[in-house]
Amino acid sequence: MNAKAFTKLVKESITYNQLERYFLTDQGSLDTLEDHFTLRPDINAIKEDMASVGGLKLSHAQRRMLVVLVALWNGRIADEVFSSGMGDLAKVIQSMDRNNRELFAELIISYPGWGN
Repeated sequence: MNAKAFTKLVKESITYNQLERYFLTDQGSLDTLEDHFTLRPDINAIKEDMASVGGLKLSHAQRRMLVVLVALWNGRIADEVFSSGMGDLAKVIQSMDRNNRELFAELIISYPGWGN
């Protein structure tokens, strides 16, 4: 796969899981994004929501996908922000519905590099 396919999968993962709030683009919007290298997680928004009463208002599946996407962008930052980490692979997969499992697998297979 190429970078365009990965970009499409990242966008699909974000929109399917309603995670738009946690991502910033350098050019345009998520809808018009053509290159995942102009997309980055909004670490400050994630940290703010985690620090708020009740923490991140996400389902287990949404939270796992957010951790996956941040880790693909920069694993060290994902470890820092999500001190609990992703958990083991079985937990990640178990917490996801079929669509997210398919997206997760495709993201890993098509990963061309991203972030730092």
